[in-house]
Amino acid sequence: MQSENTTAYAEKPLLKPYQRDAAFEQQLAENPRHVVMLLLQGAVDKANLAKVCHQSGAWVEKGFHLGRLTTILDALRDRLQFTQDTPLAYDLEELYNYVDRCVQEAVNEKDTFYLDSAIEIMTELRDAWMEMLVSVGELDLACS
Repeated sequence: MQSENTTAYAEKPLLKPYQRDAAFEQQLAENPRHVVMLLLQGAVDKANLAKVCHQSGAWVEKGFHLGRLTTILDALRDRLQFTQDTPLAYDLEELYNYVDRCVQEAVNEKDTFYLDSAIEIMTELRDAWMEMLVSVGELDLACS
């Protein structure tokens, strides 16, 4: 019975990009910095999608993307390691909390002030993270 469900899902073209890739998952497990990069990119993408939905009046879809953005922020917070040797973790936690408050305000806002703030912060964090990965040789922009 389970194989029938798997076959039914595999035939749906929208679900094909979301099939699991064991080799890719192993690569991510070996390099948690790349996971953070993907999460930051996902946060920027979801915030931008929410803004497009806001501008087009697609309120349900906007809420969906804001919910996903909140989930991504939680995943980013979960990866922080708080020690005396990692003061940056405390600063990142504050930024993530601020962005989360912006997301909550964006749910009912008439314009996109809070959403724009969230997008700006997450884009800057993503760009800084990407720059760090490039500087330590873990990311080659020519191949990206």
